Amino acid sequence: MIVDVHTHLPTHMSEVPPDQIKTEQTMRSGETVRLTNSIDDYLKDMEVVDKTFLFGIAPRPWLKRSPGEDFGAGIGWDESLNHNDVAYITAQKAPDKIIPFMSLHPKDPDWKNEYDRCVGDLGCKGIKIGPNYQDFDPNGTDAFKLFSRLEEDQIPVIFHQGTSPMSDAPLTYAHPLYTDKVAMAFPELKIILAHLAHPWQTDCLSVVRKHKNVWADVSAQFYRPYSFWQGMRLFYEWGSIGKILFASDWPVTKPIDNIKHLRLLPKFAADHHLPTIPEEEIEGIINRDALDILGL
Repeated sequence: MIVDVHTHLPTHMSEVPPDQIKTEQTMRSGETVRLTNSIDDYLKDMEVVDKTFLFGIAPRPWLKRSPGEDFGAGIGWDESLNHNDVAYITAQKAPDKIIPFMSLHPKDPDWKNEYDRCVGDLGCKGIKIGPNYQDFDPNGTDAFKLFSRLEEDQIPVIFHQGTSPMSDAPLTYAHPLYTDKVAMAFPELKIILAHLAHPWQTDCLSVVRKHKNVWADVSAQFYRPYSFWQGMRLFYEWGSIGKILFASDWPVTKPIDNIKHLRLLPKFAADHHLPTIPEEEIEGIINRDALDILGL
C-alpha cells in the first residue's frame, strides 16, 4: 500500500480561471511551482497512491487577511468555508482514498470547539501544524494543552519541520530539537516530522531514532539531489530508514515524481561514487503502511 502522508489543499473546487493562476520560484530553489489547482488536479495526481492525508494550515488568529490570502480555503472556495471544511469536502470526492486532517491554532480561543467539529462532524483523523508558519511556540503552554488532547484521543500530528522561504515564519519553531521536547512530554503521541526537517536532517534523525512514536516523512526532497541522498544515507547508516514514511508535499511535488526519484537514488550514488542506499529500503519507504503505523 502506498500512502502519501503529506498533501495540501486544492485552492479551487473546479478549474482554475486563467487570471487566478499563481506560481512561485522559491520553494524549489528556482524551479517554478504552480500554487493554484483544482480538486480534479489533485485526484489526477493522486492516482498512483492508495491513500492520502489532506490538510490545510490554520491561520494566525490575530491577523486579519483578505479572502484567499491565508492558509485557509483558497481563492476558489466559498469565503464561509475554512481550511478544515475544504479538506472534508475534497475527501468526499474520493472517500476511500482521501483521509482529511484538521489544522488548529493553539492560541485560537475557539480551538476546542473546532477540534470537536473536525473530529465529530468532519471525520478528521489527524492534525497538521506548522509552528513556524503559525508563529507559536510548540513548547509553550497553549501548544501543550493541544498536544495533551491529541495524545489522549490518539490522534497523530504532522509537524512542518525545516526551513521556509517565508520571512515572518520563525525557524526555531520548526526545528526538530524543539519537537524533541514535545515527544518527551507526550511519549504516546504519534508524531511525523515533515521533510526530513531539511536542512537539519541530522537533528531530525536524532529525534526519530530516540522516540518510538516519532517518524519522518520524505516529502520535498528530490529536487535537491545531494541533500536528498545525504539525508537518506544518514538515516540508513543510523538504522532508522525504516522510520521514514512516503510523502509528496503536493502541489510542490507530485507523488509519481517522488516515487521515481526515490528509485533513482542508487543510480545517483553510483554516478557520483557515493555509498548506495539499498533498493529494498527504498521500496520499504514507498510501500510503508502509514495507516497501520499511526493506528488509523
